[in-house]
Amino acid sequence: MIDTHYDLLSILYLQYLKKDFSYIEKIKNYFNEDNVKGVIANLYFMSEKEMRDELSQFYFTGEISVVDMFKKAVSLYKEKIGLQEVLFSIEGCDYIKDENELKELYNLGLRNILLVWNNPNKYGSGNRSEKGLTDLGRSFIKCAIDLGISIDLSHMNKNTFWDTIELIKEEREKGKDVKVIVSHSNCYELCPVPRNLDDDQIRAVKEVDGIMSLVSFGPFVDQNEIDKEILMDKYVEHIRHAVAILGIDKVSVATDDMNFTEFLNEPKEERNIFDYKNVKNTLEKKLEKYYNKEEVEKILYKNVENKLF
Repeated sequence: MIDTHYDLLSILYLQYLKKDFSYIEKIKNYFNEDNVKGVIANLYFMSEKEMRDELSQFYFTGEISVVDMFKKAVSLYKEKIGLQEVLFSIEGCDYIKDENELKELYNLGLRNILLVWNNPNKYGSGNRSEKGLTDLGRSFIKCAIDLGISIDLSHMNKNTFWDTIELIKEEREKGKDVKVIVSHSNCYELCPVPRNLDDDQIRAVKEVDGIMSLVSFGPFVDQNEIDKEILMDKYVEHIRHAVAILGIDKVSVATDDMNFTEFLNEPKEERNIFDYKNVKNTLEKKLEKYYNKEEVEKILYKNVENKLF
């Protein structure tokens, strides 16, 4: 399968600061042809306070440089993981200074951006405000489109989402090839949390020829504390709901696996549904109850390959 949202670049950078790569050594063998054969490897940026709090654990007190962090993380990815099917991603563009720096990041390998995380920034906003896409945000997204960077709609609040959809439509009408993904969100109709998309939003993703990846992270699948086996089935319901709206060619999967919190001096994350070491086989068996072999392959990896890679 191809996992369309995994914070691998952040994990690598934080372990570089810690001078301890034991966690990557533990998980790197999960990335292979029989399990996760491709990934959108992500470097996340939170609010300044949250970033400072996290980085200070590793005695980092300097300037937060996206370029330096991205360059180091990509280098470590190539050394430690090395999968060829990879898109390098930045989640939360708060610290990207301007379009020139975006171009520099593109030249370093950046191919996917999530404009915002949960907080508002100079470009738009996640769910911690009602702000929509700013003028800087419009220009920034246009620059990303011209570079061939995919526009990731996950984490946007509704105003920023709809403003971005309208902008993408405008750029498509000019004949531009705009790559669009929702990398790790689920269906609001089945789990009404702000990070999920309602049916109108899902239909809008279809209108711009985007792809939606359903995420197997418990709180976005069901808000109740229920057995993981039941959660797995509920997750497949999210996939089926998305397929019913988008069609079989525009749906894929993500994990947003958070178990790396164990090396951040935090409790081990227990809200991921699947065990990453065999996520592909487990999910494949669940999907085979509803889809034929070709359809399962589309959901697990072919749709993403066709649209983004």
